[in-house]
Amino acid sequence: MSSSSSAYKTAIKQLITRIQINSNDTNSINQLNTIIEQFLQSYRLNGLLNECLQFLIQIVKQIVDLYPTINDFRPLIIQWLKFKRDVEKKNKEFFESKLKLRSFLDVAIPASFNRTCSKAKDFLLCELYEYRNANIKSTQMIDERRTLVRSLNEHFFGDGTNHFLCARILLEQIKLDLACGNTLDIDESNNLVNHLRKCSPTVDDIHGIVQRLWLYTEYYLIKFQVYYSKLTNDMSKKIKQDYEEQKRQAAENNAINQLETFHAESMTMEAHKMLGKFSEKSIMSTLFKSWDIIKSKSTSSCTIEILKRVSTIYPNEIDMFYSNVHTIGALLDLFQYCSEAMEIYRYLLDLLPSNHSSRMTILTACNQLANKCSINLEDRYKPLVTVSSRDYPKSSTQISAFDVDEALNLITTAENALHIKNFSVCKKTLETLEKRPIVSCSYADSFFVRSHLYNLQSKLVLNDDEQLKDFNRNDFLALIEESRSYCAQDLRTSLDIVDVNRLPELTQVQLTPIVLHALQTYLSQVAYLILLNFEIGLYRNAKNYLLVGLEISVYLHAKRWFTFFLALNAQFFILSHQPDCARRKLDQFSHHLSTLDVCIDRQQDLFIDFIHSWREYVKLEYDYHTHSYDQIRHICETKLFYEYKQHDLSFHWHRLLYHRLHILYRLTCFQQLRRNGKSFENKKRLIWNNASTSDKYTEFAFWTDSWLSFLTLIEDQSPEILDKSSLWLHPIIVPEESNLTCLPEWATMNHKKEQHQQQQQQPTDSKWNNILSPPQVNTGQPFDLNSMTTEEILSLTNEPISFKTKTKRLLETPRGKTPFQLDNQKVLSTPNKSSSSTASTLMSTFRNKMQIDSSLSSPICTPNRTGKKLPPLSLANSNTSSRPRRAAAIKADERIQKIRNEDHPEESFHRLTTSRNSPRTLPSRLDENNQEPIELLIDQIDALHIERKLQFDDDEDDETTTSTKSNDKLLQQCIRLHDRLAYAPTAKLIRYLAEYIILLSGDQDPWLIASLIVEMQAIGFRYNALCIYQRKKRHNSDRSGTPLPAGANVSQEHLSHYIDALHFRPLTISYLKDILINDLLPAKQVCVCLHSFTLIQDQILAVQIRGNYYAPVIRRVMFPRLLIKKFHFLIESNTHTLHGIIDPNRYWAIRRYFEHLFERLIEDLNQVYLVSPIRWWWLPETTIFDGKKAMIDDLITPLTSSSQQRRFVEFFLHQTIFYLSSLDEIRQELSINLPSSIYSQIISSRLIERLFEFKQRTYTMNSSSSSSPSNSRPSQNLLLFLDNHLHIFPWEQLHCMTSLFRRIVVYRLPSVLLLDGMHKYYYHASSESEQQTNVGNNDMTLIPVEKTFYHRIDVDKGFYIVDPGNDLPRTKERFRKFQNEKPDLIEKWNGVIERFPTNDAIKDIFKSKDVLLYMGHGSGSQFYPVDDVQKNSSRLCVLLMGCSSARLQSLGDFEVFGMPFAYLTCGAATILGCLWDVTDRDIDGLTFFLLEQLKAGASLGEALRHGRDLCKLKCLNGAAPVIYGLPVRAR
Repeated sequence: MSSSSSAYKTAIKQLITRIQINSNDTNSINQLNTIIEQFLQSYRLNGLLNECLQFLIQIVKQIVDLYPTINDFRPLIIQWLKFKRDVEKKNKEFFESKLKLRSFLDVAIPASFNRTCSKAKDFLLCELYEYRNANIKSTQMIDERRTLVRSLNEHFFGDGTNHFLCARILLEQIKLDLACGNTLDIDESNNLVNHLRKCSPTVDDIHGIVQRLWLYTEYYLIKFQVYYSKLTNDMSKKIKQDYEEQKRQAAENNAINQLETFHAESMTMEAHKMLGKFSEKSIMSTLFKSWDIIKSKSTSSCTIEILKRVSTIYPNEIDMFYSNVHTIGALLDLFQYCSEAMEIYRYLLDLLPSNHSSRMTILTACNQLANKCSINLEDRYKPLVTVSSRDYPKSSTQISAFDVDEALNLITTAENALHIKNFSVCKKTLETLEKRPIVSCSYADSFFVRSHLYNLQSKLVLNDDEQLKDFNRNDFLALIEESRSYCAQDLRTSLDIVDVNRLPELTQVQLTPIVLHALQTYLSQVAYLILLNFEIGLYRNAKNYLLVGLEISVYLHAKRWFTFFLALNAQFFILSHQPDCARRKLDQFSHHLSTLDVCIDRQQDLFIDFIHSWREYVKLEYDYHTHSYDQIRHICETKLFYEYKQHDLSFHWHRLLYHRLHILYRLTCFQQLRRNGKSFENKKRLIWNNASTSDKYTEFAFWTDSWLSFLTLIEDQSPEILDKSSLWLHPIIVPEESNLTCLPEWATMNHKKEQHQQQQQQPTDSKWNNILSPPQVNTGQPFDLNSMTTEEILSLTNEPISFKTKTKRLLETPRGKTPFQLDNQKVLSTPNKSSSSTASTLMSTFRNKMQIDSSLSSPICTPNRTGKKLPPLSLANSNTSSRPRRAAAIKADERIQKIRNEDHPEESFHRLTTSRNSPRTLPSRLDENNQEPIELLIDQIDALHIERKLQFDDDEDDETTTSTKSNDKLLQQCIRLHDRLAYAPTAKLIRYLAEYIILLSGDQDPWLIASLIVEMQAIGFRYNALCIYQRKKRHNSDRSGTPLPAGANVSQEHLSHYIDALHFRPLTISYLKDILINDLLPAKQVCVCLHSFTLIQDQILAVQIRGNYYAPVIRRVMFPRLLIKKFHFLIESNTHTLHGIIDPNRYWAIRRYFEHLFERLIEDLNQVYLVSPIRWWWLPETTIFDGKKAMIDDLITPLTSSSQQRRFVEFFLHQTIFYLSSLDEIRQELSINLPSSIYSQIISSRLIERLFEFKQRTYTMNSSSSSSPSNSRPSQNLLLFLDNHLHIFPWEQLHCMTSLFRRIVVYRLPSVLLLDGMHKYYYHASSESEQQTNVGNNDMTLIPVEKTFYHRIDVDKGFYIVDPGNDLPRTKERFRKFQNEKPDLIEKWNGVIERFPTNDAIKDIFKSKDVLLYMGHGSGSQFYPVDDVQKNSSRLCVLLMGCSSARLQSLGDFEVFGMPFAYLTCGAATILGCLWDVTDRDIDGLTFFLLEQLKAGASLGEALRHGRDLCKLKCLNGAAPVIYGLPVRAR
């Protein structure tokens, strides 16, 4: 640096010489200041503190008499303040000795300088003002500022006749007191007012005029700040109290996530009530008065010219005035007073010179507000074409003021182009911005730029269909996540806080323009994300963002924002099917809307107009979800349609609202058409204008256009178009619901209205007061058994229960809250035990009406139901391969390939006849009002079976063919729209569209249906997982160095595989068939997907998928949602009655009663809804006969030309011959389900006998070569992919899963696509040698070439968490006893008892452990919430042995979430948990049994299947545990 420094010193001498010659040489002064700044900055950044100070003293000594004005010293004073700030942080000793409480005047100015002259006063004032320009916050270096104020007061206050100076000193004293948290001194305030009143400059006193403008704005801002600080301080305390209360309630209620209950009942929150007491005028009056004074004093053209002219003469006062006006404008902008804020922005842009440091920030805010309100700006308020670096001083830092202003200019240009829908210009501008260095640096200004960049890119994607295709996969969610993260980071930096969620902890907010703009941007981003998550169906994310928006807006007293968030909150409860909460939110919303009293005229205030319109829309949403379609049409057709016909839709969210109303109206018309049929077809429907075709930007135009395209396709179609029986090979079976035995008093959906009227007319009727009937069928309340005696409860079961009252011990309760329990409790029967006397008593009426299928009551291998402890499971050849390659052998068979690749087989159809006394069969024409179907085709039935004579007719009916061809065009249009939407689906529309395609196409193309089901399953889970993965990815790669959350463990391998599997794109049939099914699944692995229809009521679609290029098999099943409501009702009632019962007799009577109710419900599920032939679709199709495929095809192929019909016959042959135990049963089942012509041919060919003999021979051979008995034969794994509303059912308890030839072990998963990601993550993680070992140890149970995929875990790498809440004494006692009795099982484990692990321990668990055991209340979310679980990456096998630990929370129709999904998201292999609340003794015993069996080598599923029989309450406790994830077993 020596050579360069000497050159600089020479330049300094030359410049000083020039200034001595001409003191008005501003260029020389500016150049000299630049060199001095570079020197000082270089010394400061390199830590040369003493050298920096000495250089400053020397240079000021030379120039103190040369510079003509104090303004020339401003750059040096700023560097001096930055120097003091850095020294205070880095070298306390140096600061204390040489700088503390010393001003620029004291240190740098020579001692000979007169300290009492006017120039000394200017030095002190200038240093006081420059704290803001030095980026030193108002709460920093307060003592230093007090020293300056004290010096001014001592030397220049005098007798108080200089009112301007006195007012300035008093203002600074008040500001410092407020910064320290002190209250306003009344005497100081009155004194300040008196001096301000006396500040009356003459017309010629330009300096006085400027000072008065600044002082008045400063005074009103301080006045507002005093009042506002008190409000925010009080609100901060209220929010903290509310948070602690909600946190306590969440812990007590064992909520899935504490944050999820924080604002669930915000009507009870004191903070919200407190804000409701304030009106707008009481908060905003000071700001409006300040702006009125400014307008009256300085908005004339003459005054503006004066201010421009003197801006260089009095820069401090002018800058402070500009800053105050900017603050007022930013406050009004934040509080959504758009017209006033726009006035101020325009006023400032007219005042500010082109090179002012704040001009570009104000110009950006002005344009953003103009775009939001559709205001046409003059050219002088628009961004520049280019920003030239020549207009900016050179900077030695990486990012200069030029870089920041250029980025802001590009952002504004892109926003303006997007607003006018000029997508190409917007894209080019963003591409230019992305190349700028500010985007990749770690400076604070970069966060703001990156947030806007990614936000604009995401909006560009969602508004331009072509842009969506151009972007790489995952970019849609990645951009949104990046924008959200950097927006929060920008706010954190501006406020100097650690977490945005901790903003309400601040006692006061710094009212600076930067902070206010950051708050405005963040609140806008939060609102945008809420609406976005509403669109895509991710209601849980929307709920969390609602929490943030409500918290920040109530803390800021931003009443308009808060009212809008309340409206969104009400909408959330409507969409998540919580009508009672929604009504309360609407009432709260209406109350807060009445306090918006600044402007009540909707025509004059855009936001008021919008918020009133949004209230009308939310009410219509409520009507739509309560099926009040006539009310919606009446309001839209008599009011809203004509109102919006004249509306200019200036507000940007108002255009979005118009689209929502438009779509809601047309959906209402579509629903009415479906419900009312042809009688409604000719009713007039209003034609709304399509606002998305206008020249104004609208949010989510991509989804809006997709909705309108879909509605245009379907709304004029006849409702019968979805009910073509000819398109479905199999009709729908309607069970006889009169045979239901569980809660029979519940009204069915068929007669809900009629019985509701009956309830109103006869409120005292015993039927409706019976505890078996809820007050409301839709929202059934838990049982109220408090009014019943123990004897009355016992009488409900019709079975006396004897108790011994002498010996007492602790009661078996949900984690031990009841103190007593009696001995000799009888073991209840299981529904699967046909010989149970209890079950026979309960079900006698039902069984008298319906004969039990012999295949169900007499299985080959009767499961052990004695309730005794089972011996360890014996395994034969359990080491199985995790990566089978059976597809190659199948591909080599040319004949099979030819059959499977028939593209368009000739379609033929069947007819169905049934008996008069049988359950009804319903063709595909389904009446939504549950009236009599169009036709009932009846034939004979045999006992429980529905006998169906399928006649395959090769001659197509002409009328059917014509109808089918007429639908082809509609079908192709729907498929194209579906593929277009698949890149960024919205859950509701993609579901409607996929279901519509399925109902249009029937089951003639099973691969198409399978691909649609796979693609639309778990949309909410995929969106949530991808958001989490993008967040993790950003934490790992963010160049700004954002730290990871505490205790988080992230794997790049996990992220890459799961993102690749779950990303959104059109799922082609070839990819599904070749990659996801035949290449992914082992040969004998079967998947069953259950989809609950939304477009048609009370139906689920069962799709069974298997490898080896077999086509999927599909079946529609009647499954009323009333059954789901019953199950939810029983679960909630069981939980309601588990606590607070001291009497052991009463406790066990209630438990026995609910055990009987659960038995009945599961029996109803089995005997009514899952009879033959439906049960064959639940059972996984066997692969034992794959080697006999050629023989089967030789017989079947000549009988029918339809590949679907051949697959149907082949499927029934496989299922019946494998699962049934005798030839008579097989022949009977086939005669019922196959057409007589095909059945007779099969009988005559003796194919059944040959296949049956092959099965017996295969199993006899395997049994003889194995030491295990036949009843220990390894189970068949079934992967079950459930729709949102079906997770609550214990499908594992179906009779057909446990009582036929081979036991079925069920593993649940949300999506086949997740299975793909898990397979890549786990398979690629194992070494090549380990894969070869697994291939060599195949499962030999059936045939030698089959393999089963198991994830292998090391059971010695475990961690236990027992009773972390320290309130389960019996569980701790049992666990310690288990440790002592069997120390070899978990002796190598680590763990904690009576506490929860630390963050470091949690990180180690996710990183290095294979098994995690949790024994405590719930799922542990009260200690480690689901959001924290998702931040990790792991391959854990998790055992959550607590109440409702595997229960998923349902939010609306499209999203469920809970702890199992959280662990699956973080990469865990398997999660075992309970679907409902359980008692401690049963679940503890089951836990220890599972550990024993895992150690012995059993799979987790096999161990659980046997362990259920150990439970005393086999339905309440034994049926509760389920498994999510992959099959696992020990290495």
